[in-house]
Amino acid sequence: MYRTLILAAAAVTLNLAAAQPTLAQNKAAAPAAAPAQKSPGLAELDCRTLLRLGGEERAYTLLYFHGFVSGRMNQTELSTDAMAAATDRIVEHCIDKPADKLLAVFEQVRKAR
Repeated sequence: MYRTLILAAAAVTLNLAAAQPTLAQNKAAAPAAAPAQKSPGLAELDCRTLLRLGGEERAYTLLYFHGFVSGRMNQTELSTDAMAAATDRIVEHCIDKPADKLLAVFEQVRKAR
């Protein structure tokens, strides 16, 4: 199940990256928005936050964290099978220990492969 979500999220991410110039043009024409709330840093997000996310938002978050951890590990290739298995272990860990920090869980699970 997560494999399909991850692959779909990757496809959407590539499509969004291709649409960047259009988004930048639209942003320049848009009126100024209200001041943004402070977003939590990656190290501050916990498993409970991930579990509360729904559908695409959870898939994008998982994909983002996989990319972030891959970059930190200098890993340029990750098989979809390995990513799906790691995702399953991460979600299971988060269900068991929702107070754990999500980045630490990702790093722990991805090192153990």
